[in-house]
Amino acid sequence: MKKLFFVTLISLLFLIACSSQQKYSSANEAIKSLEKNITQIKSPGDKNLDGIQPVSYKLNNEEIIRVYDFGSEEKQEIGKKFFEESIQLLSSHAPIVYQSGKYLVLYYSHVDSKTRTPKLNETKYGEKIEKALKSI
Repeated sequence: MKKLFFVTLISLLFLIACSSQQKYSSANEAIKSLEKNITQIKSPGDKNLDGIQPVSYKLNNEEIIRVYDFGSEEKQEIGKKFFEESIQLLSSHAPIVYQSGKYLVLYYSHVDSKTRTPKLNETKYGEKIEKALKSI
């Protein structure tokens, strides 16, 4: 009986630990959770993608995150294709692109990477953004 109680208690603690991960209702909420000093900005570089204007944020290290809410996963896929076609013409420094449901998130890192798009572990916020977006 004591063994059953002990196993039940351990299982309960394990479930509580697993369920403690923060859940967010939107990509904007997830991005705002990254740090205290994140600022929503209106940037002249905000590029409309397939009719969708992004919400842009500046991090305390001057890096930029743009969040596009396409309303559906199908429209998000179309917006991503439009972005991929337009980015090939623009620069040699591409953002890290995240997809989460109806959201397309672009992270413009200031990392001096040897590749066109920096790797997540080369950036300050890359892995944090990925984790936050998985919690939507």
